[in-house]
Parts: sequence; structure tokens; C-alpha cells
Amino acid sequence: MEPVIGIDLGTTYSAVATVENGKSIIVPNRSGQRLTPSIVGFTATGERVAGERARMLGDDAPDRIAPATKRYIGRRWTAELALAAKHVVPYPLMAGPSGEVRIKVAGRTLPITQISAMLLGELKLDAEAFFGRPVSKCVITVPANFDDGQRFATRESARIAGLDVLRIINEPTSAAVSYGLTTQFQGRALVFDLGGGTFDVSILEVEKGVFEVKATGGDPSLGGEDFDNRIVQWLTAQVPDPYREAVLKDRISMNRLKHAAERAKRTLTDKNEAFISVAELGDHSSEGGKRFAQLDTALTRDFFETLSEPLTKRCLEVCQKVMSDAKLSPKSIDALLLVGGMTRVPLIRKLVTDFFGKAPVGGVNPDEVVAQGAAIHAHELLEKQGSALLIDVATHSLSVGVLGGTVRKLISKNTSVPAQAKETFLPGRSNQQSARIPIFQGEADYTDECTKLGEVVLQDLKAGQRADLPIEVSFELSAEGTLAVRAVDTTTGIAESIRIEARTTLAPTEVEKLRAEQGVYAAKEGLKDKAAANDAFPRVLAKAERLVQLLEKSAQENPSAQAEAAVGQVRSLLAQGQAAEKAKDAAMMAEVTRLLERVISKN
Repeated sequence: MEPVIGIDLGTTYSAVATVENGKSIIVPNRSGQRLTPSIVGFTATGERVAGERARMLGDDAPDRIAPATKRYIGRRWTAELALAAKHVVPYPLMAGPSGEVRIKVAGRTLPITQISAMLLGELKLDAEAFFGRPVSKCVITVPANFDDGQRFATRESARIAGLDVLRIINEPTSAAVSYGLTTQFQGRALVFDLGGGTFDVSILEVEKGVFEVKATGGDPSLGGEDFDNRIVQWLTAQVPDPYREAVLKDRISMNRLKHAAERAKRTLTDKNEAFISVAELGDHSSEGGKRFAQLDTALTRDFFETLSEPLTKRCLEVCQKVMSDAKLSPKSIDALLLVGGMTRVPLIRKLVTDFFGKAPVGGVNPDEVVAQGAAIHAHELLEKQGSALLIDVATHSLSVGVLGGTVRKLISKNTSVPAQAKETFLPGRSNQQSARIPIFQGEADYTDECTKLGEVVLQDLKAGQRADLPIEVSFELSAEGTLAVRAVDTTTGIAESIRIEARTTLAPTEVEKLRAEQGVYAAKEGLKDKAAANDAFPRVLAKAERLVQLLEKSAQENPSAQAEAAVGQVRSLLAQGQAAEKAKDAAMMAEVTRLLERVISKN
């Protein structure tokens, strides 16, 4: 069967999973790591790097890397957003031709969708190295609070990367699928998903393979990055006054403080105090710049929790709102699932335990469970097994703007999806020849308090009295949260063509150009990966030969049917590997490598 994967495209780290022998497993990247830093960078020579190599590049050249871009994918550029980003990421936000967010990194101005495509392309190459053959079909997860534009942009990035997206699903739902199918859980589960850049809470009813989301909510600007920044602010306050302004303006210094904050936060997961030492803070823009020799301090767990209070308060507010939307009490939850790297922090675990009156379930890897759930769902879609049915909800209310600056809701938040709704509206005045119908997202009653998604433009209306020109507007929200809008002049019965003008998409010509560039890059990297695999395979076979000898010796000393079976299994794999090497069968070599590693890990 064609390989199929699940991708958790995270703000800080990304993961890929697949299903083998009925179980979801993490696909290691080409460096052998289970998680890949969600960072793209460009060296001084123009070489593209991603993952760990990009993270290391950022130590000395923070202006050459693009971390945490997920926060801005599919969003419309505004001056307010650009200003807020200055305190979070090392690159400036720029406005693209259609109002989309672009970033300036290493002297290049690139759309966020291209950065995401580069990350997805690396994950695709990792999967292809793992399987030894092309991989294109996938399920990708997104935060539950992603809107139509963000989901569309994620799919656009996947297309540029050469991926065929079977479905986009919400991260909390994906985690619940992984947990529910693995443990055969039934009941009411709450997923508390605090990742690097976003926070989601979802409540699901799980019964006989049906995963029905009852309510969801979140904060798209709350994550581990914000907890790190609280520590960074505290550290900069300790820099002596003559140097502080230079440190705040210097990207290298701020990057060093950020890494120190991350390390301290992780240390406090297991210890009550973290010692912090950061050298050479100040002006790195020129030789002989004004620098402070070294900052040495200590951060206790208690004080970190005090620093984090404004953020933990926001977490609790989201939990309270979701419980209210679901009309449930904290005690009515049967299982608490913690997802995202920040949930390893004792502060967060205590926060959740105290609020819900019970401890989170064990056995869930918060960094990997989302990717594994996506892989399970991808496998189900391809196999058409039907052992899991996902019923998600609209994560935002969707409305039409009407006279007086108010909105009329057509699809309310937490409505089960897919969903359809229609309503008839009248033009603003008589004898209009066209009508602009604004579409909004949000829970407020007024347009200026909601987010405008775009406008439906209906042309060539029949002139007449306002009351004689009814326009039917229909919304169709897909299972993965993308919105289609249609407007019909009911007088003539003709549906005019429409466009959602505020969706921040790239021009089709630019998409094709970026897709071609990514294809050239992937082909070049694929050849390198294949050569590396061919070079490494003789060592795999040598390891298998040594294992056969060890197992044969063990079987002679302790004869048993099990020992003989183990010898036979490795001999068979060794023979398959030798045949694959002779035939230069990359897929078979990759499969033999995986199976041998599994056997070796058991012995």
C-alpha cells in the first residue's frame, strides 16, 4: 500500500507519524530525531537549512532564521500585528500583494506559506527516506482555533511542498483519536493543548469509535514562546543600565537570552532552581561594540510560577469558557489529556489538576500524540476502515454584516461540522446594481468587534425596489473548517460568481513557481538521501550478520522454539537485505532496515 503519514506542523517542533502493523509510530527525521525544530534558515552562502541545523544557525545569525512562523500563517498583515511580532520573533512582518503576512529573513522577503512549505517539504523528505519511496498522501493537524484563512493557507503550503492533503483536522481531536483508539477509552475527554505558540481546549464525547467534539476554545497567541518571553523580560531587567538598551536592540543577545530562558524552563521541570549564565550581551553589530561580559543569575520554580501568573490566568479563562459553552462542570470530565510540550511543566499540570479535581491520564506523550492521531486518521481514510468517526465543530461563529454595523449569525460556534446555513437578505437601498456582502468571524454582535473574513460580491442585480430584490446567502462549512459562500439573486434565479476577497492567498502563478522551486530542491535532496542510505546499508547488513551469530549461540546454549524462530527471522531479513542491495531496491532496503532495528531493539 502507498505510504500515508500524519503531520503535526507545530510552532516550535514538528513531528511525522505513520501506521505500521496496526500501530502508530513516529517517523524519525534523517538525523535520527523524533522531533524536528520548526525553523527554516539560510546560510551566508544562500544554502537552505531546516530543523536542527537552522536552530544552530540562529545561535550566531538570528537574522538568518525564521522560527515560530505558524503564528502568522494565513493572517492578514496589520500594523498592530507587525508591532506585536517585534516582541516575539526575530524577523519583521511585511505586507504581501494580497495583504498576506510575509517576513524578511536573510535579506529575502518570503511569504509565510513558503516557509511552511519548506518545513513540510523537509518532513516529506524525512518520510521518503524512512520508506525508501515517494510519499505524498497525508493528514495535517492545525490548532482548533485556526480560521478559514489559516486552514486554507496550510493546505496551500502543503500543495507547494508536493503533498496531497487527505484532510486537515484539529490538533486536540487528533490527540483524542490517538488516545481513544489506543486505550479503548469511552466517555467524556478534555484535551488541554498548550504548544509552543497556540493554546486549545476541546471537550469530546467518545463512544464506540465515534469522537464527537462538544465544545472548543482557545487563545491563538498563547504558548510556550510566551512563557519563555516572560523569563527573557526578567533577565533583561537584570542587565546593568548602561548596557540594557544595546541588548534590547541586538538580535544575537536577545537570541542568547531566549535560549537561556528555554533551558531554564526545562530545568525547572525536574528541579526547583535553574542557574542561568549568558555571556557577551550587548552590541554585536560591529567590532568593539559595547558589551556586558556575563549575566549570572538563578531562577526558582516558585518565582517562575509568579512570572507566569498572567499567562496561567489566561489558560484558566479559556477552560472556564469552554466548560460554560459545553454546559458542563469540571467534575463531569472522565479523562484529561495534556498535549504540547508546555504541559510537561509542573505549573501547568498542577493548574489543570486543581481546576478539574483530577490528575491527567498517563501514558500520553504530549509531543507525539497529535502526529500519531493524524497518522491513524490518515490510515483510516486510505483504508476506508471506518473504525473511527470524527464529528468536529465550528470553532468560530460565522456571520453576515448587516445595516447598523451589526452581524447576523448563520453558523454559531460549536455547531457540528460539516454544516450548512442560508438566509435571505435585502440590499441596503433600492435600484442597486451590485451588492457587497461582508462575511465575519467572531462571537460579538458588532462588526467592529469581529474579524472580517472577506466579502461576497454579487454583480448585475436587477434594478428595482429594495424589498423586491431578495438575495439568498448560503454558508457551507466543511468537516475541516473551510468556508464556502454562495449568493443568489432569487428574483432571476441566477447565482452570480463570488470571491472571498480578504482570504490571504498567493497568486496562482506564484504558487506554481514556488511549487516548481520546491520540486527541484526536493529532487536534489532526495538523491543525497538515497546515496546516504546506500552507503549506510552495508553496515546494517553487517549488524544483522553479527546478530545472527549471537542469536545462534544463544539458541545453542538455551534451545527453544522461540530462539530458533528468532534466528530464522533475522536470517530471512538478512537474505532479503542482500537481495535488495543487489537489486538496488531502495524501498526494500528501507523496510529491511526498519525491521532489523525493531528486532535489534528487542534483543
